[in-house]
Amino acid sequence: MTVQTPPSPQPYSPVDPKNMTVVEHLEELRRRLIISIIGVAAGSVVGWFLAPRVLRILVHPVEQIFHQKLYVDTVYGAFTLQLKVAIILGFMIALPITVYQVWAFVAPAFGPGANRWAPIWMFSALALFAGGAVTGYFVFPLALHFFGGFQGSLPVQVLPFANQYIGFITLILVVFGLSFELPLVLVSLSAVGVTSSGWLASKRIYAFFAIFAFAMIVTPGADWISPLILGAILYVLFEASIIVSRLLGK
Repeated sequence: MTVQTPPSPQPYSPVDPKNMTVVEHLEELRRRLIISIIGVAAGSVVGWFLAPRVLRILVHPVEQIFHQKLYVDTVYGAFTLQLKVAIILGFMIALPITVYQVWAFVAPAFGPGANRWAPIWMFSALALFAGGAVTGYFVFPLALHFFGGFQGSLPVQVLPFANQYIGFITLILVVFGLSFELPLVLVSLSAVGVTSSGWLASKRIYAFFAIFAFAMIVTPGADWISPLILGAILYVLFEASIIVSRLLGK
């Protein structure tokens, strides 16, 4: 009697993302979002203790220009203000986790060798966002100077409320931070073959007007300084993305 040996177990191989259904992609996206949300929640707990110190940095421009402190209009206004700043800091603290989850979701599009590009991609995303946010912080006082100039010509006194001010400056920082991701997006599209350095170079004139139109739309307020600076920097980054794509042979 011959004894049949059981077949040796096959090594585990993950599901090829190219063969995943739409539902499976959505499940993957949901899992990545849940991990990011947990990271933001944990970061917000840390941000609660950092909020008072960060708030002093954020209010420095308005104190320097208008020589006034921020006001709250309710008895619990200080609590909600600190909570808002803590949540904003939570997003910032959890940004490496969020960026990694984004990379893990889009990496299959870069092919089997994507893992070797992961450190560069994630570092670039974090560095560009941080650079944009810092640029927005230094551009923000220019906008305040623009708006503050109307205070002398009109019989009005600016009374800055904390919640409105924090929302305004946060929007500036986020807009600048996300806008600075433009070269990473363009280089990534070139890497997967959607665009190329030659194609981007041929669209320079369209990109120039589109970038400044985008800057006018996304920058809050009515000053001309913020969109001008943002548009100029974004166009420089657009040209840099062409150079990087060309260096990558795309």
